[in-house]
Amino acid sequence: MSSTKFEIPDHELPTLTRSNVTIPPNLDAKQIAQSWYTTFSTAITSQDIQTITNLLLPDSFWRDFLSLTWDFRTFRGHSKISQFLTDQLPIMDMQNIKLKDDYLGLQQPYPDIAWINTLFDFETKVGLGSGIIRLVPTASGPNGHLEWKAHVVFTNLENLKGHPEQIGPLRNHLPNHGKWEQDLLIASEFENTNPQVLIIGAGQSGLDVAARLKAIGVSALIVEKNQRIGDSWRNRYEALCLHDPVWYDHMPYMPFPSTWPTYSPALKLANWLEYYAEALELPVWTSSEITSSVQDKDNKWHVTIKRGKDGKERKLVVNHLVFATGIAGGSYRPFEYPGLDTFQGKYIHSSQHNRALDHAGKKVVVVGACTSAHDIAQDYYEHGIDVTMVQRGPTYIMSVKNGWDVLFKGLYEENGPPVDIADRFNASFPHFMSIEVAQRQVKQIAELDKFRALLLDPCFSAN
Repeated sequence: MSSTKFEIPDHELPTLTRSNVTIPPNLDAKQIAQSWYTTFSTAITSQDIQTITNLLLPDSFWRDFLSLTWDFRTFRGHSKISQFLTDQLPIMDMQNIKLKDDYLGLQQPYPDIAWINTLFDFETKVGLGSGIIRLVPTASGPNGHLEWKAHVVFTNLENLKGHPEQIGPLRNHLPNHGKWEQDLLIASEFENTNPQVLIIGAGQSGLDVAARLKAIGVSALIVEKNQRIGDSWRNRYEALCLHDPVWYDHMPYMPFPSTWPTYSPALKLANWLEYYAEALELPVWTSSEITSSVQDKDNKWHVTIKRGKDGKERKLVVNHLVFATGIAGGSYRPFEYPGLDTFQGKYIHSSQHNRALDHAGKKVVVVGACTSAHDIAQDYYEHGIDVTMVQRGPTYIMSVKNGWDVLFKGLYEENGPPVDIADRFNASFPHFMSIEVAQRQVKQIAELDKFRALLLDPCFSAN
């Protein structure tokens, strides 16, 4: 069977060794950042492309999330960044760049890597934005002296002008005497009107998008094929539990309470999603499916929906369709193995598995070695059922504790920055840097896991 292999181009990290520099003691990171930003702000405002690129490393990155391109783009190197700025600055008119003191400082994620991390705010013709810049030391100054240049510039759209989020002091201050339930029902039915946006799928992403749109006054409807919100988690195997921690999973406007466990059981998360939609009053049509969608010459979507158990048809005309259907919830590929037709036992796909006790007294083989396979095998093992895992090739495995500490320490953790700030930091790293970063992280996690194994079992051998 042929397959397509996607490769991420490698990019060397801006190490001190490669730059042939050392970090001087008593470095004044704030003064360096302020000096750099003064030149940067003036050049951006005057649209002086040459001066802007002179402030960047030759092989630097500019990542833009919607603020200057209305898209998610990454530009690498002076030539592409110059063209991007030449095209977009006259259109978007980036102004009022203000350096922020929050999280400003020298960071050394590894002994041979150092950068000054900075945050800033800015405006364009249409919106308010935030940005992150990482300045790295170079020997490109006069007589080889230290000069700081940007390795990464990240710009992100935060709000549209004239459409602020209706939160905090902008929330609805009018009392509602006895009409709330009726008004909510009418708003959810869209009997005599159309939503501006139709969202397919009421999982985390679909609910996130609907919540954000509602906060800026854009009407949106979610269509969900399951009977209840959260069924995409509720209908999985009993032992399912999230492997990423609570700090990584917060949703807009209603974070998980401080009593929430670090790792969410699937059923608990399913119930939370249902409660989230109710608390934020998000219109969701469950047990509903889209049967057709056609875009007309005016870019309007004409959508037919089979709604509810009775299958009643509703036709809507919307400006936008958002697919929030997940990445791994489709039907599985049928599997064939020699001798399977004569096998006397039962065989199922992991999506059909419910709980280990359904097979008490049996011998079980789990084919595969990724997340579901390990969850299911562990479930059998903990219930005293004979289980064997079969894998075709090597699988990278790390402990949750050491893995998360290495991957996201300082971001998604107890007493870490707000999740929206952590998300920005995370998004600002170009994918091109991921190969060397991942190689370092794998070695670091392996050493920690090896040490942990020695503590748990003195007979453990690293060989």
